[in-house]
Amino acid sequence: MKKFIQNKKIMITFISCLVVIVLVFIGITAMRMVAKNSSIGVEAAKKFAYIDAGVKEKNVNDVDVDFEYKDSTYVYCVDFDTDKKDYHYYVNASNGIILEKKIVKKKKSGSSKEDKKKSKKKKRKRSGNQSDSSEKYSSGGKKIQETTKKVKSKKDDEDDADVVIGMDRAKSIAVSSAGVSMSDAVFTLAVLDGDTYNLQFYVGNTEYNYSIDAFTGSVDSAYSNDYEGSDAE
Repeated sequence: MKKFIQNKKIMITFISCLVVIVLVFIGITAMRMVAKNSSIGVEAAKKFAYIDAGVKEKNVNDVDVDFEYKDSTYVYCVDFDTDKKDYHYYVNASNGIILEKKIVKKKKSGSSKEDKKKSKKKKRKRSGNQSDSSEKYSSGGKKIQETTKKVKSKKDDEDDADVVIGMDRAKSIAVSSAGVSMSDAVFTLAVLDGDTYNLQFYVGNTEYNYSIDAFTGSVDSAYSNDYEGSDAE
């Protein structure tokens, strides 16, 4: 009799736990459905991402959109690519604000040895017509050294593309792409590495990292990180 009573208690406890689990699952699912139904929608999320990336929808090859819960917020994760770049966006599901993005330039594949040799020659040609221009900063964000030399210009119009855009222009492009003010940006890294400007700066608690093509000004890659409780000095 005692054994029967014990088994009955165990069964009741098990059923109670199971009911609680089911109720919690139903509650989470219901909240997700409500959030999704009141959100901006998949098409709007894609448009917000395309506009921020400066990409036309007709130039997008593949796109994948997922509704997710990230950092206590419902978001649309929008992944898409063009012929030249891969894009990864987190868009706030309730208002369309870009919360996080990452842009990566695609590596050329299938190029012949001859093409690679031409590419190397072109880089050597460019490096011969320019000197390294870089800015180094202390951890506090203050500039401690700056070396800027003039780029040798060519007479032929066809070679104008071999002139770099300049550090100031690269910074302006990065800040504009991030949607922040230059006066609020604290740069901790600004270096010309080959044919790419590598930039890092802070606005409040957010760190931004950009790679800018030194000759075209296009954004090769970009991503940002939020750090709670620590401001850039």
